[in-house]
Amino acid sequence: MLLFSTVVFGRPEMRFDTIIIGAGIIGTSTAYYLQKYSPKQKILLIDKNSKIAGGNTSRSAALYRNLFSSRTSQVLSASSIGFYETIADKIGLKNLGYLWMFSQDDWKKSQKGLQNLNDQSETFEILSPKEFPKNLQLNFNSSDDFPAIHQALYGHRCGSLSAINLAKYYAKQFEDLGGKIALEKNIQKLSLSEEERHFPPWSGIKLLSIMDQNRDEYLADDFLFTTGAWTNDLLAPIGIASQIYPKKRQLYTLKLDSTQIVSNPKESTPILILPTGGVYVKPILQNGIIMVGCANELGNPYQMNIYPPAAEQEYFEFAIKPILQYYFPKLKEFKLFSKWAGYYAYYWPDKNPVIEKVSNIQWISGTSGSGIMKADAIGRISAAKVLGLEKTELFDGTKFKIDNLSLKKRAVDAEELII
Repeated sequence: MLLFSTVVFGRPEMRFDTIIIGAGIIGTSTAYYLQKYSPKQKILLIDKNSKIAGGNTSRSAALYRNLFSSRTSQVLSASSIGFYETIADKIGLKNLGYLWMFSQDDWKKSQKGLQNLNDQSETFEILSPKEFPKNLQLNFNSSDDFPAIHQALYGHRCGSLSAINLAKYYAKQFEDLGGKIALEKNIQKLSLSEEERHFPPWSGIKLLSIMDQNRDEYLADDFLFTTGAWTNDLLAPIGIASQIYPKKRQLYTLKLDSTQIVSNPKESTPILILPTGGVYVKPILQNGIIMVGCANELGNPYQMNIYPPAAEQEYFEFAIKPILQYYFPKLKEFKLFSKWAGYYAYYWPDKNPVIEKVSNIQWISGTSGSGIMKADAIGRISAAKVLGLEKTELFDGTKFKIDNLSLKKRAVDAEELII
């Protein structure tokens, strides 16, 4: 069914007050809060996939944490996690905890970031290896290639959830309030005003419409791009420097004997970040499975060649497997059960989100791998920016200044604790 439709030059045309492009975790959150704050608006949420959260949201490890050094990240994550805890049963939230291990050198380098955690002292503790859970089958010693485990942060307000269920939750709330969703709409063209006059700079140029693969045209007063890793590809051709760049991330699940990781699989096991290479382990030990990933930087280009990307067997063999088997010396045999890859959307300078607007075009991206952890707060802030507000209230009552996440008036502190 075509909503608010007319026909122009033989093609369907659909008119809305606001169109949001991208129905991942950020797009669905933004759509819900905008419809909630402005119930009379006609809002369309559009996506090229056949399902809500069918893009990179579905390719995430779906972990959340409150362990950030940046005050901005702390505020965004704490308020978002607070909201998620109220709908825990709907989104499969599991408060597992994070055991973030450091070598001695990295511990020294991280002191600035660690000091910034003091305001959250009730939600984390610092552990020496002697204080680690006795259940873990870890090797604490050093070798020529790998450092010893020196200290760890144990985050209590950390865990995992279903990113897809969270996006579906927001999408349903959005629809229940009267919002419209259109899937399998791959945007092929952005049409600006003043095109025939070659965009004179004094003319107030704006985005008039977007067109999908079927040549259906969608018009709106405001356009929001919650397109993650695709943001630069969509906006650069019309003259917007979004400052958002994609970077490939790969995930692997291993089928194994759980006693290779813990001595008692029935005990709760936290998410583990090993002290070499940022290798992280998401335990699903009741099913005899762990999920592993690694955030490599140099050598991993900021570009997106194909989608969906393939996870590389060689990357697991050379970059992850040696680290896993060193720190878990009993991990001798396992089956590589599945593998997949997606793209983070990075704002490189400070690793915090970007919410910026040029003319009637707003983009919300650059969550740098922490979009799920901050999505509720980002959705509220993005919606408030559309409505022209200077501040908005987050779930926990924090008042947040909208322009702090802009590029032009940015006021954030860079994140120092990066996995």
